[in-house]
Amino acid sequence: MPKNLRETLRAAKDAYSEGAWADATELFLNADAESELGADDLEALVWAAGISAQDRVMLDGLERLYRHYAADENHVECVRMAFWSGLRNMLIGEVGLGSGWLQRAAKHAEQTAPDCVQRGYLLLPQIYMQRGKGDYEAAIEFADKAIAVGENGEDPDLIALAGSLKGGILFRLGRIGEGYVPIDEAMLLANSRRLSPVVCGVVYCEIVASCCRVLEMVRAREWTAILNEWCRRNPQAKAFNGVCKVHRAEVLQLEGNWNEAFAEAERAANGLIGTTEHTATANAAYRRGEILRLRGEFDKSDAEYRLAEEIGVDPQPGLALLRLAQGQREEALAGLRRALKTAGDMPRKAALLPSGIEIFIACSALHEAERLCREMSDIAEHFGTEILARVADQGHASLALARGKYSDAVPALTRARRYWSEFGAPYLVARLRVDIARACAELGDVESAEREFDAAEKIFEDLGAAPDLARILKMRTGSKAARADNLTTRERQVLALVADGGTNRKIADELKLSPKTVNRHLENIFGKLGVSSRAAAVAKGLQLGSIDLRRNR
Repeated sequence: MPKNLRETLRAAKDAYSEGAWADATELFLNADAESELGADDLEALVWAAGISAQDRVMLDGLERLYRHYAADENHVECVRMAFWSGLRNMLIGEVGLGSGWLQRAAKHAEQTAPDCVQRGYLLLPQIYMQRGKGDYEAAIEFADKAIAVGENGEDPDLIALAGSLKGGILFRLGRIGEGYVPIDEAMLLANSRRLSPVVCGVVYCEIVASCCRVLEMVRAREWTAILNEWCRRNPQAKAFNGVCKVHRAEVLQLEGNWNEAFAEAERAANGLIGTTEHTATANAAYRRGEILRLRGEFDKSDAEYRLAEEIGVDPQPGLALLRLAQGQREEALAGLRRALKTAGDMPRKAALLPSGIEIFIACSALHEAERLCREMSDIAEHFGTEILARVADQGHASLALARGKYSDAVPALTRARRYWSEFGAPYLVARLRVDIARACAELGDVESAEREFDAAEKIFEDLGAAPDLARILKMRTGSKAARADNLTTRERQVLALVADGGTNRKIADELKLSPKTVNRHLENIFGKLGVSSRAAAVAKGLQLGSIDLRRNR
């Protein structure tokens, strides 16, 4: 072997052992150009290329290895090479090629021993397929079979891959406790460094994504930190680093580090350029859109949501909340209703329901909001996680506030605020403080209300949440105006519905009152405003600022 070639190969192997995957790929390719690589070095090139998101190099190398082993009639290795060719092609969207390679792998598997571990790998595409079809029980059966093969063959890669997939599917079914069993085992294998580099990255990303999907944010934060450390040790793991940054941006946003979250989402998108991780790229755009919306930069937010949609991710519920903030209520309702109808599973529904409740309440669609609250409670009970229970609490409390049941709202709001305070999610805490302030004010506890408003205002200022700051200001000035007209909250609700053209019967249905009670409220309104007709009451209410017709459109 020429000296230069020997030195290049040594440098390539050193780069591989140090996790410098892109460097190793380049060096192996340089060596291969001088003299065709042997099987071991060619396989090292394959995995280095896979981790550094050089799919074409990876697939070309796998095909060469397949031909090499086919010539020797080594069916076990042929299964392995054909499987990875098939799986990678499927994951990058080359479904036809992927299917062809997997069929080829199955033919070679027929020539192997019944207990050959490679047969277990051929069960993994079935897990993906059944999961995609929504047949989760069938997917779990395939995962169990794959795990059993991996355990019998003492193959940690197969155990971890099948286990991470199984855990995520159990999460989708709301079987959270069961899901943690295979996921924790996969994490132990990954952390003990018993997994091959590619499989380790896949397992980390799969598990973090599953936790985020079901709002298991305590574990998501913990495991995102672990994934981030793995990416730090593997800076040239291009696609994995990009996916990790998207998840990290979500956690940072929840923790109130909006500037760093936005920067991380930008870094994720830049790092994913040239890869086939389109979903992660779209999620990075969605995350940027969320932060821009919360800051009040609506045009920029709109552009990011549109980008996410163009790439292939539904920009709901963020887009609906943006339309609500822009005063486009019909668009907000239409977008959210469509997303709810097409939600594929309970985790997706759970991600949409809190925003749906907020939007329907803001648009005075209280019956629909009540239905969503019930759904949220059902999902929270099914999943049995505290975070979803607190999210359900907040939904019911918001509805109670809208209906003037302030004493009913405070306990649930307080439970939710305590949970998010302990977690360290300042924006959610501030939103809850605002609602608690509203309830306290209506219950006559002005001092507590002012204290809650002040605390919320400080958080919003620190975060740069301009729309929420404006909302607090409007509430405080509005409450003063409301006290000037001497109307109760319920009387203002009735007057607002009168302004919207509501009859006594319609108002009674909306507020869940009897027509007789609505009539009594109207008599009180006429007396306090010094008028004798519905039209005069509306006109006086507009003059005093008791009602705002724009809120009823």
